[in-house]
Amino acid sequence: MKNRGFKAISSFYRSESGVAVAVAAALLLGIVVAAMTTIQLNYVPVWKEDAEYAHMSDVWQDMARFKSNVDILAAGLEINPNSRLVLNSPVQMGGGDVPFIGGMKTGGTLAVNNDVSGMLIVVKDDQGGEYNSENILFYTGSVSYRPTNIHYVDETYCYENGALIVSRNDRSMMKLSPGIVLENGTGISINLSVRAVTLDGNRGVLASNSIEDMRLTCEGFGALYPNETAVKANITSVDLTIYTENPEAWEKYFENSANEIDLQKGTDYNLSTGTHLVTFSLPKKTRDINFKAYNTMIKIETET
Repeated sequence: MKNRGFKAISSFYRSESGVAVAVAAALLLGIVVAAMTTIQLNYVPVWKEDAEYAHMSDVWQDMARFKSNVDILAAGLEINPNSRLVLNSPVQMGGGDVPFIGGMKTGGTLAVNNDVSGMLIVVKDDQGGEYNSENILFYTGSVSYRPTNIHYVDETYCYENGALIVSRNDRSMMKLSPGIVLENGTGISINLSVRAVTLDGNRGVLASNSIEDMRLTCEGFGALYPNETAVKANITSVDLTIYTENPEAWEKYFENSANEIDLQKGTDYNLSTGTHLVTFSLPKKTRDINFKAYNTMIKIETET
C-alpha cells in the first residue's frame, strides 16, 4: 500500500511538471509572437522608410552624376565639335532593403526618351527677319526615374532640357539648372543664352531592382542663332517655349532668373503656361537683347 501511494504521488508530480513546462513554452511562444508583431507593426515600417529614403538619396546622386556627365560632354563638344568622348552613368534602380528581413527590397523604372521634353525658339529683329528653330529642338529627350516605394513618399527624378527636376504629388521643383542663362549685359542690355542638349536614342522603359547603366557618346555641336545665314540686325523679341511635364518647375525657374536681374513680370518679360509647356517672352523695351543658342547632340544607350 505504501509503495502504491508513493508511486501515485510521484506520478502526480511528474504530470504537474509536464504541465508547467508546456505552460512555460506557450507563454514563451506568446512573448516571441507578441515581440515579432510589435517589431513588424511599429519598427519595420520605420526601418523600411529610412532604408527607402537612403536608396532615394543614392538614386538622386546617380541622376545628378548623369546630368554632370551630360554637361561635361556638352562642354567638350563646344570646345571641339569633333570630339567623341564616352561616359557611362549607372543608376541604382532597387534598394530600400532592411538587413535580416527578407522580401523587403523595392525597385523602380527608368524611362529613356519617354516623357515630354523639347524647345521652340522664335527670334524677331528690326529688319523684319524671324528665326524659328522649328523641328530642330522639337524633342530633346529625357531620362526619368520613378520608384515603387512602399513606405517612403514616391518622388520622380527627371532630366529634361538640361535640367534635373524633382516631382511629387503633381508638384515639381528644379534642383539643378539647365543651360539657359539670363543675365545683365554690358551697358543697357540683357544677355540670354540657350545651350540645348538633345539626347539621341531609342525610347524605352526599364523596370528593375538592380543597377542599370546608360552610355553617353558625343555626336555633334552646332550654332542655332546666330548662324552663318543670319543677317546682322537688332533683336526685337525672343520667345522661348519649353515643352515639359513639369511646367511649375520651369515657370519658377524663369521667374527667379528674371528677378535676379530686376526684370518685372508683365513689363519686361511675360510668362505663359499650358498643360505641357511654358513660354518665356522677352520683348525689347528699354534694354537691348543679346541672344545666342546652341545645340549639342549626345547619343544615349542602355544595356537592355
